[in-house]
Formats: sequence, structure tokens, C-alpha cells
Amino acid sequence: MGEFAGTLRERITFERQVAVRSAAGLRDGGWERFADCLAAVVFDAVGAEAEGMSLSAMPRFRVSIRMRDEIAVDQRVRWKGRLLMVRQLLFDPRLPDRLTLKCEEVRS
Repeated sequence: MGEFAGTLRERITFERQVAVRSAAGLRDGGWERFADCLAAVVFDAVGAEAEGMSLSAMPRFRVSIRMRDEIAVDQRVRWKGRLLMVRQLLFDPRLPDRLTLKCEEVRS
């Protein structure tokens, strides 16, 4: 199970979607930054290619962070100029100090 803190070398930012009203009263979506933390980011695979689907799928990553309660599916992670969408949360009860996110790169 080894050292965890030493693997957290990447600075990431979490964003969540918020609804914003325009001057005309139209509802428009936006993103708000709500947390910064250190993470371990590891390339996981190239999207749906692994399941035999489209070859143009975006890259996937595993992002490991210290346990946080406010993280949810469909939030965004900003990392080194990339946008990653959180697709799955993995919590191992044997490792209660960490949370692993399965993320897929998205275009802005």
C-alpha cells in the first residue's frame, strides 16, 4: 500500500457547474472554481477504444487525491491546461485517506 503523500505532485483545480442568468434573463451555464489540491495523475487509457468503439475517444486519466466530501461526478478538473471530466469516484474502504477519480479529457 506504500507511500501516498509523496505521489501527490500535480496541482489541480476542481470546478462545478453553476447556472447563471444573462442580462436578458436567459439561463446560461458556467463553471465555478471551488477547490485546489495536490494530486497524482496517471494516464489510464484512450477512451472507448478499449471497449472496441470509436478510435477518436478522448484520453482517460486516474486522479488520486486526499479524501474530500465535496467531489462529485460531472465536475471538472483543470490540470496543466487540460480539462478532465469526473466520470467515476472510486473509494476503497481499506484506504480511507484517498479518493480516486476516473476522468476523461474534454474539449472546452
